[in-house]
Parts: sequence; C-alpha cells; structure tokens
Amino acid sequence: MPYLFSSARNGLALIWKIVLVVELLGRSNGVGFQIGSYFHFFDITGILAYTLAFALVVFSVEALLLRPLETHLNRWRT
Repeated sequence: MPYLFSSARNGLALIWKIVLVVELLGRSNGVGFQIGSYFHFFDITGILAYTLAFALVVFSVEALLLRPLETHLNRWRT
C-alpha cells in the first residue's frame, strides 16, 4: 500500500507539470498561459501570484484527498 500512495503522489506531481507545459505552449487560456504571458511582460508579482495559487491547489488536493485516504487505508498498521 505505501508504494501505491508514493506512486500516486509522484504521478500527481508529474501530471500538474504536464498540464502547465501544455497550457503554456498550446492554449490561449489557463494557468500555464497566464504564467507565460506574465513572464513575457516581466511581471514578477503576477508570476508569483499564479504560481502560489497553483501550488496551493496542488497541495490542497494532496492534503485533502490523498493523505486522509492513505491514513484510512493504513489504519491497520498502527
């Protein structure tokens, strides 16, 4: 079971990176596009705001979904 959850966390991190790159290169909207446009205009506050908001979403998915599920499924180990 621990291997599955570490793989899920690793996959989640990889998926979010792929989403940002795809939005940066191929979309005209989304977080990746906004970060790219702020980067082109050298707007550091916009880059940091979108990056922190995106990191908060990723962290909340991990903290609110994966950790409680892992704790529930591994309660037999304690």
